[in-house]
Amino acid sequence: MYRALRKAFEDSKNQPGAADFYYGETEMRRHDRTATSSAERGLLHAYWMVSGNGLRVL
Repeated sequence: MYRALRKAFEDSKNQPGAADFYYGETEMRRHDRTATSSAERGLLHAYWMVSGNGLRVL
């Protein structure tokens, strides 16, 4: 759902709104224990710790 909303915001040239949905999408993937492998969750957690999912600098 987040991915579809992000895509709609990107298509309408609303980059700040799309960034919010990108952050939500990666957060949901990071917390999902059923569809996301532990390795992928670990990688997403590291990405979140280092860069805030690509939306903030250290």
